[in-house]
Amino acid sequence: MKVNVGATLTFAGVGAFFGFLLAALAYAPIENQLFAYGIYLGLVLGAFFGLRASEEWDFRTSAVSFVLGIVVTLILALWWVGRGISAMFANVMLGIILGTSLLVKPTNFTDALLSPATYLGGASAVLLLLKSYEAFQAVEHGVTSILIFTGSAMVVVFSGALGRWGFEKFRRFGKSNA
Repeated sequence: MKVNVGATLTFAGVGAFFGFLLAALAYAPIENQLFAYGIYLGLVLGAFFGLRASEEWDFRTSAVSFVLGIVVTLILALWWVGRGISAMFANVMLGIILGTSLLVKPTNFTDALLSPATYLGGASAVLLLLKSYEAFQAVEHGVTSILIFTGSAMVVVFSGALGRWGFEKFRRFGKSNA
């Protein structure tokens, strides 16, 4: 059985996204921090379903967005622990995210549409991992800054993925009518 890596990463990201939604919605009324581990449960269940996905489920941009969410959030957190919060570094990382999302061609509209959710899934998994990292918790406004950055990155990923999908979709528009 051939493993569909794109589907596995995408479903893992979407699962982590739904785990994040569960944690965010259930935390306020119940105030139980165990709901945060729904992120990992969603990630594992999503990866399991992704492993069983057929070749028809071809995802590129959303899989790359999931990996970007993990890597960029980890880099930002570790950078800010060592050097403090830097808006310039955050903007450079947003530029890298935009460039990557414009470079990777989405397979379809759904692939572009899932990109922000998978980015948030990857970022939330890393933030849960860093929950007990004392040095990161000691950075003043570190978690808030990461969350604001993640929201901005989701907009950038969606804009880049949807822009690239639109460029590819409508590039042949004028040629087919001639």
